Amino acid sequence: MSASQQDIHFHLIGHGHIDPTWLWRWTEGVEEVRATFRSALQRMREFPDFHFTASSACFYAWIEETEPAMFKEIQQRVAEGRWEIAGGMWIEPDCNVPCGESFVRQGLYAQQYFQRAFGKAAVIGFNPDSFGHAGQLPQILRKLGMNHYVFMRPMALVERDYPDGTTFWWQAPDGSRVLTCNILESYNARLDDDLHDRLVRFSTSPHLNRNQRAVLAFFGVGNHGGGPTIAQIHTIHDFDAAKDLPAARCSTLEGYFADFEARMKPEDIGVIHTDLQHHARGCYSVHATAKALNRTVEHALMAAERMASVVWGLGHQDYPAEALTEAWKGLLYNQFHDILAGTSLESSYEDSADLFGAARHTAKRILNRAIQTLGREIDTTAIGNTVIVFNSLPWPVKQVVQVSPILIRELARPFRLVDETGVEVALQGVEGESITAETFAGKQWCFLAETPALGYRCYHLQPAAPALPEKDPELLATQTTLENRWWRVELDPCDGHLRRIFDKTHGVEVLREGAVLAAIVDGSDTWSHGVKEYRTEAGRFGNARMWVREQGPVLATVRCQSHFSRSEACLDLTLYADTPRIDLDYRINWQEEYRMLKVGFETRIAEGTATYATAYGATARPANGEENPGQHWLDLSGTVEGAPYGLTILNRGQYAFDVLRDTLRVTLLRSPAYAHHDPARFVGSKGTPIMDQGWHRIHLALLPHAGSWQEHATEREAWAFNCPLLPHVESAHPGTLPQRKSFLSCEGAEHVMLSVVKQSEDGTEMVLRGVECAGKPADVRIEVSALYAGFDVHFAPFEIKTLRIAPATGACRECNLLEEGI
Repeated sequence: MSASQQDIHFHLIGHGHIDPTWLWRWTEGVEEVRATFRSALQRMREFPDFHFTASSACFYAWIEETEPAMFKEIQQRVAEGRWEIAGGMWIEPDCNVPCGESFVRQGLYAQQYFQRAFGKAAVIGFNPDSFGHAGQLPQILRKLGMNHYVFMRPMALVERDYPDGTTFWWQAPDGSRVLTCNILESYNARLDDDLHDRLVRFSTSPHLNRNQRAVLAFFGVGNHGGGPTIAQIHTIHDFDAAKDLPAARCSTLEGYFADFEARMKPEDIGVIHTDLQHHARGCYSVHATAKALNRTVEHALMAAERMASVVWGLGHQDYPAEALTEAWKGLLYNQFHDILAGTSLESSYEDSADLFGAARHTAKRILNRAIQTLGREIDTTAIGNTVIVFNSLPWPVKQVVQVSPILIRELARPFRLVDETGVEVALQGVEGESITAETFAGKQWCFLAETPALGYRCYHLQPAAPALPEKDPELLATQTTLENRWWRVELDPCDGHLRRIFDKTHGVEVLREGAVLAAIVDGSDTWSHGVKEYRTEAGRFGNARMWVREQGPVLATVRCQSHFSRSEACLDLTLYADTPRIDLDYRINWQEEYRMLKVGFETRIAEGTATYATAYGATARPANGEENPGQHWLDLSGTVEGAPYGLTILNRGQYAFDVLRDTLRVTLLRSPAYAHHDPARFVGSKGTPIMDQGWHRIHLALLPHAGSWQEHATEREAWAFNCPLLPHVESAHPGTLPQRKSFLSCEGAEHVMLSVVKQSEDGTEMVLRGVECAGKPADVRIEVSALYAGFDVHFAPFEIKTLRIAPATGACRECNLLEEGI
């Protein structure tokens, strides 16, 4: 053994990786946790030097419910320092798809639970099996009380290069750092693994840092749990006793990092400033329904919290803290990496649908209670029928809303719509959901609502002849064209794709072609192991039939039906009279196997930078055609004929994108078999269930723009697209609230987004959370009229900031993500 090997000290982490849902359902997962924890406790009785590390507050909650005696013994072992609580999250989530606030709640509820149950919180972030890691996680981890992070994917050399070694400083865009370790080879050691040989390999691994002496290694049977075995512990003892081998002892993650930092020079620890990608790129898109529900439920819960905070702040209702927490925990469980990534059994998604549905229903119930409560307090005695348009976002939103046919009850034509000042607002009847002669089941009624921040505005349908024209002279539609004051859009009469978007304001031809629906050859497994990009087309949707579906003073829509093989697509392409967003609403009946569906936009943008929305951040990546994860929006900004120009695509539930030079593509659907893992063969004749079959609703929007995305309120636009205005028809009655009001606003910088308004976890104060979204400092003024409070706040670039407001005094103080003062 060389002198350098002799100095090495292996920190062996006893662990049993548990996938509570994967190739089994959650009910089996509960027993898996019980068996693994029982085995770990037995090893502790047998070997005084044995330590065990386990994550996921959800697992401990299960044990507390089902095995109280075992739970008490775990508490004792934690107090002794032999059982290490790691992770600091409710479950080991997918680390690309959840929104930033979901990561915060993963940590908030887990750390809260650990503190109550064990008197201490986790200090090591731990997501060994997640399929990539978002770039803002270091900031989130630090503000959740964790200064270190451990993961395995992407693996060294195979999936990513770690040029200065696999223990490094990982730095978020705001400058926050966590000391991070990439696990070598595996977080498991199966029964047939030779642990001795693995440690010998590790002692000379090229992936270690320069002059590294403390080395991390894992042992224990995992995936379906199990944990360390007696034989493995004996192997460690024998290895440590050998005179010609490095020291090897059972340890903890805390022990490893302490030893590593004590024995390393700062110059031997590298820094990585990007997100940590890629592994299993197919997981960004597969199981479209689960991913769309995840986005829907995230926004439903946050909207419910914001509106519930308003009525609580006004003193009208108690805050429904317990119901919201339980709903969040249901969502957080569904964000487990093998559920949200789409890689579990078909039957397991019945369980996830239950959790998504329960959480969404809770959110809707709480949101509706807040709206009904505010509705009863608003003066709606104006002439006519009143619709109150609620805005659950803390900034003003200008958006077309659709109101149910009940709006026109008891009114005979003619009628007109006015705002609270009596100014007429254009109103248009559009096709409803039903085909019936019932009076209140016909047309929907749409109009452009301009609402204040986190508040509402009243509009009144009155019995009077409208003075506004029936059509907007600048809003034109034919079978193959749409035009308003901003754009002229042309469709190909054969295939139905966009062959032109002309920016009338700036004189720019934006596209060569767009909205091209292409079926892509995809023979990869459910994860798309080993795949970087998807380029080979099987064919495109075509044989289109188009007609004008709606045309009036508010909007115009062309419907396009097209086909490919056994699949069909129905696109509603909409322009508005008074707002520049271009909407693409798809209904797709997908019947393909081992193919992917992408929609592409070939632009005229040169020298573009591709930027992807990520969890509480944005990440620029090369426009090289590789499949990448993202969230609410994707942007390509560069130049068109020398002038700065770009295109942003908004979405309501897509997470996979690629950009190749001037072309942006959004992945809509993927159809491998459920839980197909290489090298197993798929045999079509067996009738194996195929994913993403049947009808899907997909909503996209285009925002062409002069300049770069940072010059526009991109993040706010994307959130407003995902959390639209809420029209509510209210009967006539007096009230103490005016016909227009904002309860909370954030002004001064459109690139600062307040995402969270909630009651503090201790039930005493109001909590606000915001993030700077464009990478530039900002000073904003926050007004909380519900609490008669106002204050100035500074945001550093990409900073996530949390504030607590005392209802009695309006005093504001900054806190961390655990809502503790800093």
